[in-house]
Amino acid sequence: MSDAERPQGCVFCEALTEGHESPLVVFRGATCYVTLNLYPYNNGHVMVVPNRHIGSLAEASRQELSELMTLTR
Repeated sequence: MSDAERPQGCVFCEALTEGHESPLVVFRGATCYVTLNLYPYNNGHVMVVPNRHIGSLAEASRQELSELMTLTR
C-alpha cells in the first residue's frame, strides 16, 4: 500500500467514532474495548485497545491499565 492509499488518522480511534461503529468491536468496557483483527494471524485473534488515544502503555492511567489487563486475561 502506498502512502497515498494509506488511510489518514487512527483506525482504533475511528472504531469509536459515533456513527462509524466497527462491526469488529465485540466488547466495550469503561476505558478499553476488544476488537477482532481484520487480518488475523490466527482464527479468533483479538486486540484489547484503550478508548483514549495514547502512544504507549506508559501513558495509560491506572484504570486503563487495570481494565486492559483484565480484558486481556
